[in-house]
Amino acid sequence: MPSIIITGVPGTGKTRLAMGLGAALMDAGHSVLILHTDILKLTLRQIYGGIKGPGYSGDFQGKVSLVRPFLEAQVAKADRDGYILIVEGTLALGFCPPTAIYLLLELEEDEWKRRVSRKHDLAKQAIASTSLNAYRQALEDSVTPTTIRLDGSLSINSLVSRILEYYSMMDSIA
Repeated sequence: MPSIIITGVPGTGKTRLAMGLGAALMDAGHSVLILHTDILKLTLRQIYGGIKGPGYSGDFQGKVSLVRPFLEAQVAKADRDGYILIVEGTLALGFCPPTAIYLLLELEEDEWKRRVSRKHDLAKQAIASTSLNAYRQALEDSVTPTTIRLDGSLSINSLVSRILEYYSMMDSIA
């Protein structure tokens, strides 16, 4: 069963999409684990220290490389144990194992600003105080011919339906 990786800038709806997709897959009888890279980052911060700030800020490439072995281990475990792993978050940047479906969630600037304005105050402040240009470029650089770009302004039901169609096709190939 292919893992599903969801990435994008903060505020594009990655968590919302992961939850909707996870629920749909569970309703279809699959075992699912959703792994948010921010939770993994917080755990690693407690163990190793030195991981400061949001995943998309500062040395995000360093954070990505620190998180990567743990993501790889989770994908291997999901493959071995037969459940679907959904990895979502900014630190999933460029993480696309050979059998995974890599999704890039995107929004037009006005919609993105509207969504960020609705986040809680600490998240709004963190996003406002960080230039996302380098992270946006890294996202663009991570795009491969198999990356599925998704319009985050679509309804969750539309996005989930599209992903499930692609997932069904990939699962029948595997």
